[in-house]
Order: sequence, then C-alpha cells, then structure tokens
Amino acid sequence: MYLDKTAVDNAAELKEIENFKEKGSKPKPKIEDENWKARTGDGELTLSDLKKRQREELNEQMEESQQKRFKIVNFTSEDSHVVGEKKLFSYYCSICGEHCISSEANCLTLPRRKTDKAAALDEAKHFHKKYANFGEKILLRRKSGVEKQYRFYCRQCRQPLGYRSNPPKETSKFTYFFDKALVSEQSKAIAFRK
Repeated sequence: MYLDKTAVDNAAELKEIENFKEKGSKPKPKIEDENWKARTGDGELTLSDLKKRQREELNEQMEESQQKRFKIVNFTSEDSHVVGEKKLFSYYCSICGEHCISSEANCLTLPRRKTDKAAALDEAKHFHKKYANFGEKILLRRKSGVEKQYRFYCRQCRQPLGYRSNPPKETSKFTYFFDKALVSEQSKAIAFRK
C-alpha cells in the first residue's frame, strides 16, 4: 500500500505538487490567512472591533473636553453672574490681633443678648467664616433653665471669642460673639499697643 515518496502515479499529481511549491514559497500574511480571521455573520462585531470603537470614542471625548476647557480666554467681572458685590468685614482677636472672623455683617453693631451682652449674628441672613478652634461644650445655668454653649477660641492665644447653640458641623440659628472679644483693626489689639 505504501508508495515510494519519489514515485508519482500521474501527471495531475505532479502539477498539483508544483502548484503547492509555488504557493508555499510566498506565505500569506496572518491577516489574509482565512484560518486567522474571526468568522462573523452580517452585522456582527468581534470583541476586538468593539474595543477599537470604544478607544476611538474615548479619544474623541478627550479631545472635545480639552477644547471646551479653553473656550473662555479672558474672564472679567462682566462675564460673572454676580449681581451685586457685598462688603466683607474682618475682625481680629482683641488680645493677640490674629484674624478670627470674616463677615458681611458688621459684628460690632449687631443686636446684643441681655444675659451676657454677646453680639448675635443670624447665620441664615449673614455670610461669615470663623478662623478659630472649636472647643468643648459648656452648660450654663440661666433663669430660664440650662443653656448649652459650643465655644470657639482664637487659634493663637486661645481667648474665647464666642459660642453657638449647636456643634460646629450642625446648623445653628445664631452665632454669638463675646463682648470686647473682637476688634475691627489689628492695631487696636492689646499686643500692638505701646
């Protein structure tokens, strides 16, 4: 049954061997080789096609976002949406002169409490920022009952500046500033007097 490798039966087989040798001398690239292509039906995509499309979309989005970032070249006060400007007041510790409060309300002319003559700032009406350290909760006996005070102190000299009725992270109706704890100018602080 087995034949000699050099023996060929007919001319058709010889022609087939020559054709094979000619094709074998020039191998197809892997992309054109039918065995390497993914077989898909009409309208179907391979995973590599999906990933390629996704990469292209991400690149387009990145280019669009970079273009949007540089749309406004010059920004002026006319471009802003702020209707009216409000004056901010700065207040300092009366002992060391450290900056403690910034507020749109004049804290020295605010209404005062009758019990301790502390200035009462309505937090819902007036913007303010405290540059102070918050301390412990203090309970005080008053004629009407017990009052809770969450005090805040100067960052440098630890002078009590005021208090709130709720902890710093919660909202409170009023912030109270102790009488003579704040000054409107640093030069009025005790540390700067001669």
